[in-house]
Amino acid sequence: MRIASDGPMRYAQAILVTLVAIYLRYLLLPVLGEANPYHTVWLAVVFSAWYCGLGPSMASVLISTLAVWYWFLPPTHSFAIGDRTQLFGMLGFLAFSACIIALGESHRRASASRFQLAAIVDTSEDAILSKNLDGIITSWNRGAQRLFGWSAEEAIGRPVTMIVPAEFHEEEAGILQRLREGACIVGYETVRVTKSGQKLHVSLTLAPLEDSSGRVVGVSTVGRDITGRKQTEARLQSAHDNLEQRVLERTTELHRKNEELVKQERVVRELSARLLQMQDEERRRLARELHDSVGQLLAAISMNIARALLEKDKLSEAARTCLEENSDLVDQVSKEIRTMSHLLHPPLLDEAGLESAIRWYIEGFAERSKISVHLDMPADFDRLSSDQEIAVFRVVQECLTNIHRHSESPRATICITRGDGQVHLEVRDEGKGIPPDQQAALNSYGAMGVGFRGMRERLRQLGGTLKIRSSEEGTVVSATLPVQSAKKTTATHSSEF
Repeated sequence: MRIASDGPMRYAQAILVTLVAIYLRYLLLPVLGEANPYHTVWLAVVFSAWYCGLGPSMASVLISTLAVWYWFLPPTHSFAIGDRTQLFGMLGFLAFSACIIALGESHRRASASRFQLAAIVDTSEDAILSKNLDGIITSWNRGAQRLFGWSAEEAIGRPVTMIVPAEFHEEEAGILQRLREGACIVGYETVRVTKSGQKLHVSLTLAPLEDSSGRVVGVSTVGRDITGRKQTEARLQSAHDNLEQRVLERTTELHRKNEELVKQERVVRELSARLLQMQDEERRRLARELHDSVGQLLAAISMNIARALLEKDKLSEAARTCLEENSDLVDQVSKEIRTMSHLLHPPLLDEAGLESAIRWYIEGFAERSKISVHLDMPADFDRLSSDQEIAVFRVVQECLTNIHRHSESPRATICITRGDGQVHLEVRDEGKGIPPDQQAALNSYGAMGVGFRGMRERLRQLGGTLKIRSSEEGTVVSATLPVQSAKKTTATHSSEF
């Protein structure tokens, strides 16, 4: 290393200077005699302390002390102490030499630190310069030369405004004023100009320079080129602006599409509501036609058959058998027509209300399907509007149909309550349940279950909701419907079929 290689040289220099000083004192012996034997060796000690370091200077003091003691203090050529004056003189020389060595070491270390700091500043990639309070450049490192193009010889002594664009001169004056007041400025981004006239974006850190009394005498400036970063930021900002514009355009387009979808959904729902209304009207019309037209025709046929049966004795055995079979068939068809008419639109729904219609329906359902159905409905349940009663009846009808077709449940429970301005309907079975994927589709308005979609849409038209919960223990269909008070129905009670 450099310190190790320079060590012997420093010792050699110190010893050589000491020997020269001793020889010089020997040459001056005829002039000075025995007085002041340390005159010339003081110079060797000072030189060694300032330029050679601690070890070489101590070696210089030791050699000087021994040489003066042996050659110049009487008795000469001996290490004997002649008197106390010689001893005190030698101790004084050693003491003052120690002070000189301490001062020299402090000076040498300070110089080394300054040289090291200067080397760091000079080799820094950042531009480092200093200026006085008048804006005159007083120092200029290699980084400043690389950044701005001017060499130190060209820059030092010139005003700092040579690297400041004309439009930023007032800004520079304001910065100098703030620094005169002792302020530090860190990360200040601005524009500077090079020797070739190119403008650069730079980040500046400025700090006041103070003298020993604390008075601001200058400004230290560290500048870093951020032109590349600024260009990258500009590109990113441009890309961001383009992205924002595209997002805005896409959002506008999506908003327009959403409005179209909402409008289409509104139209579809209006059509769906109209379809449900037409379906109910058609069911009512078909029920009336079956009851009034087909029913009357079957009644007339039945009357004719009954009249013919009064004279069956006049007929052959085969004719009487056919006539009796026709009578039974007409009765059976009449019964089926009446049932079909009531299923299309139960007359009790208009005449007696929801409870009677549901009770009539579950009686027939229990008889046909052999599934036990329990109806729980309060005795003071009020009449609802026609649309609301039809909606609740259709939900019950669809739920029981699904139980019969899919659940394999031996029993079902229907609970209808009213409170807080709402009608609550719950249909529960003990069947095998609905698979989780199908259940999720049903609850999320999925593509499955035409009957469920019809129930949900019918309730939605009246402001109601439909929810389905299912497990291995069975399925629960819950419906709510907002209602207003109407005249009360006749008292009803829970019953089981």
